[in-house]
Amino acid sequence: MITEGKYRHTYTSTASDITPLYKLTPNALLMYFQDSFARLMTIHGLAAFDIVKQRRMWVITEVQIDVQPTVTYWSEDFTVELWVSELTSLRIYCDFRIVRKDNEKLIASGTSQWNILNLDTKRLEPTDFLADKLTVVPELMTASHKKVRFPKPQSVEMQMDHRATRLDLDFNFHVSNRSYVSIALLTMPDEVLASQILSSLTVHWLHETYLDDTLSCRMSRTDDGSYLHTLTNSEGVVVCELMSKWQPQPQTADVSEVLNRDL
Repeated sequence: MITEGKYRHTYTSTASDITPLYKLTPNALLMYFQDSFARLMTIHGLAAFDIVKQRRMWVITEVQIDVQPTVTYWSEDFTVELWVSELTSLRIYCDFRIVRKDNEKLIASGTSQWNILNLDTKRLEPTDFLADKLTVVPELMTASHKKVRFPKPQSVEMQMDHRATRLDLDFNFHVSNRSYVSIALLTMPDEVLASQILSSLTVHWLHETYLDDTLSCRMSRTDDGSYLHTLTNSEGVVVCELMSKWQPQPQTADVSEVLNRDL
């Protein structure tokens, strides 16, 4: 449904969408936001399967997400609302919020940057052909669309290698953008994951990788307590960089105490 340029779609959470602390996983936040983006583009005849006929492809290059400590249990409904907030000559910015359906309580919000890639030249395509199809709603969910600059890592606290498997690939046979995030967050310390929840996530996707490529992920901390995750390929080229911030887990009632359904 589109109202005043904003698209809304409601989903039902599944067991794999939920962390042990009853929050939507980072993978789920990205998946449902991107699915809504694809649905909105489909309405306007701009889905991936539409523009590939013109030898074009959608590419997401950045995302910033602020995550709230809102619980989400299995089989509960939540709604993604998103809109095109800015259209430049080469970039499409799409802002979004994710809320519980029952009370509109905010789960997460953020912004993302997209480009159109020419499949033949591998260069970015001008966005002028989108101007008469997309409604721009100049409402920003972040302070600005200016690229977030990551601080330089001081020292590496954890490093791991990951060889890309078929489970990491998307329908273009590239390592999917969500896989990079999942791989990066494997370097988070267990003690943090056991007691803290994600409060923000910023991702820069820089280069494509493929099946059997080896990705090396290095994690370091910054002075403000953020975690930097840098993924490089076998040639040492940075393919993705991510910054995550975490906060103490608030007191939450056990699901058995708050949820009673006749299913």
